Amino acid sequence: MRKILYIVLASATLLFAQVGIARNAHGIRVPSAYTLEQGFVYIGANIENISDGKPLALDGYTDMATGTTTPADNNAAAAGWGMQVGYGVFDFLELGLSLPFYYESEVDGTNLEGTGLGDIQGSAKISVPLNLPIFLSFEGDIYAPTGTKSRGFRPRHAWFIEQEKPSYAYTSGNFTLAATSFISVDFFGILLWNNFGSYLTPMGSGSNVFLWGSGLELFPKKMISLIAEVSGETRIHKLNSFENLLNESARFTPGLRLHLPGRTDLVFGADIGLDFLRGRNAGNGIEIIRKDKDKTIQYEIPSTHKTTFVFAITKTLDFSWKDTDHDGVADRLDMCPGSTFGVMVNNRGCPVDQDQDGVLNIVDDCPNTPFGIEVDFFGCPLDEDKDSIPDYQDKCPGTPHGTAVNKDGCTRDTDQDGIDDNNDLCPETSREEQVNTSGCPIDNDHDGVLNENDKCPETPSGQPVDRDGCPLDYDNDGVPDNLDRCPNSHPDEHVDAFGCPTDQDHDGVPDTKDQCPDTPDGFSVDQSGCPSDNDNDSIPDDLDKCPNTPAGAPVDSTGCPSDSDEDGVADYLDKCPETFPNVLVNAHGCPYNNKLNLSSIAKQVKFHNNKEEPLNSAYTAINDVIELMRRYEFDLEIEVSASGPNAQALSEARAQHIGDVLEIKGFGKKRVNIKAVGSAFPSGVRFTAKGIKR
Repeated sequence: MRKILYIVLASATLLFAQVGIARNAHGIRVPSAYTLEQGFVYIGANIENISDGKPLALDGYTDMATGTTTPADNNAAAAGWGMQVGYGVFDFLELGLSLPFYYESEVDGTNLEGTGLGDIQGSAKISVPLNLPIFLSFEGDIYAPTGTKSRGFRPRHAWFIEQEKPSYAYTSGNFTLAATSFISVDFFGILLWNNFGSYLTPMGSGSNVFLWGSGLELFPKKMISLIAEVSGETRIHKLNSFENLLNESARFTPGLRLHLPGRTDLVFGADIGLDFLRGRNAGNGIEIIRKDKDKTIQYEIPSTHKTTFVFAITKTLDFSWKDTDHDGVADRLDMCPGSTFGVMVNNRGCPVDQDQDGVLNIVDDCPNTPFGIEVDFFGCPLDEDKDSIPDYQDKCPGTPHGTAVNKDGCTRDTDQDGIDDNNDLCPETSREEQVNTSGCPIDNDHDGVLNENDKCPETPSGQPVDRDGCPLDYDNDGVPDNLDRCPNSHPDEHVDAFGCPTDQDHDGVPDTKDQCPDTPDGFSVDQSGCPSDNDNDSIPDDLDKCPNTPAGAPVDSTGCPSDSDEDGVADYLDKCPETFPNVLVNAHGCPYNNKLNLSSIAKQVKFHNNKEEPLNSAYTAINDVIELMRRYEFDLEIEVSASGPNAQALSEARAQHIGDVLEIKGFGKKRVNIKAVGSAFPSGVRFTAKGIKR
């Protein structure tokens, strides 16, 4: 199991900076297969702290000439930073340049500390369109030996390491070539899987290296992308054994990218090495030979740091010259990107005379006139008869001004009565009707009475009328005689559509006598038409579940005596109407237990004559009230009365005394309302529960 865990971590822990940090708009150390669009420039700057607070050498270093071993146990800090620039020559071709810098603090007894330049990397990346959610690209890289040779203790790349020969820390010392392939898979725009593999070889001395990486990016198109990557550098000659693979550099990199407006990204990451779990032990590292001025030293460095922290900021600029509509103005500057081919445009890509009618767009009221049509001063097609139909579409060019016309410019007469719609005041006249000059019928209802004399101009066809053109109605009930089934209705009697007395609620009582005209269908009613109510409790007998309720007894919506406190005793019989929930009561609705009855408790509250202090026994009663307030949820109203010439003042003092006792027990003004009523009732106290929650 332990060996399996080491294999996983060897695939998930990385020491050196492989392809680079934040090489494009995706990933951290594992870029995507995408290339920059044509004309786009990508700029990035990064910094990484690769010091984990441990010495850079595992067991110090040895002078190879004298065999003297010097401990290197100080915690030498190490860091790196760099800049990257990329340019999209075409949508499928991207050129890049990367310049790194490195730093190491003092290592005991050496002169290798300090800052130095790394090897400049130039790259050319070509993407291959697949028309699939899978993206493929290839890259060629060259590293120029521009790095500082006299600085650095730890080699920053695997190909800087010479086997059994002196190595440099910040450079390979000669030109290096690399070929890389990238493949990315897009899962519905939610998850992006990036992969790369690269073969790198120095042109002189140095190690041939295989670079690799794989990473997942969640929400690549959202403001925040979550990233998890594994990547590494493996020297080719170390592929012959499992133990060697464990000691080659690899790392696991979790992090995130913050996509800001203006194509600006912030990148945060943390590299986790294998030594984070297995510890730093001699034999797990990489043997290094290094020159330090006039001496050659040999030492072993750990293959992986425990942790490394990475930060980068990137910016993409648009300098593209694409011209999709071929109007001579680049898309990034084109404010009218869909210009018609061949149309003259200004320096913002907008047509100068879009319809080519000789009138500039800026003053053209009709900018889409068909080509070749004669236009007026404002760029609109000519319309000699002013009927809103251009002459080139007008089939009736001489239409009189103000006449309604159709889409062909000819007179529009919807009802075909000879009067055009603009002048027709009755536009829905039938073709058979005679009309006047306004297009309206001379006798609208065809009852033989001209409109000018017709007081009922909308009499139905065939209806007998009088000389005023109104239907004949002998009994003047508003129903014409030919429809009246009750032709002798009494004057002012309400009738239905057939001239008979109305009974709107169908209860057998005519509306003129019905005092309850909206009785529900099927209800039994009395002679006045109102629902019968034998026990006079305002609930109709047809709805009354308790039809013999005693007179004056309050009832609920079903006609049964109400029981407000739900104690099983109807309100009209209940002598204790505010009983607390679930309390056993007698036939009069009062609790068997007087400690649950506020009225009984109140009778026990007595005071010293003409004094505000209650008798000692009264405190027992007050405690009973407090117990009830703790047990049940309600508000308490206290009324205190007194006698004598100072009744009001004495009642106020006594009321305040009781209120103070309750407040001390935790029941203040929010739940207790105190009233001093003077001599309004015989001297004593009344407790009343309000709003009992049941």
